[in-house]
Amino acid sequence: MKTSRPFENKQDILTIKKLKTHFHSFDGIAKAVNNISFTVGKGETLGIVGESGSGKSVTALSVMGLITPPGRVVSGSIHYKNQDLTRL
Repeated sequence: MKTSRPFENKQDILTIKKLKTHFHSFDGIAKAVNNISFTVGKGETLGIVGESGSGKSVTALSVMGLITPPGRVVSGSIHYKNQDLTRL
């Protein structure tokens, strides 16, 4: 889905591409976040909405680098001001 951006020349501050965060357990793998992508430009605000258990909090925790075992970001990229946070 393409969203309109009121100011096309805005600098992208946060870019998430194909983010996947999984939790491993004895029962298998829970794919809490599966292939999410979005961009937030300077001066923009993003709201993430969804049903309970849809991955909103896990997405935010992944972006902030706060996922702890047994969870982990398994693929994708998180760029803040052009720095890939998944490589820190």
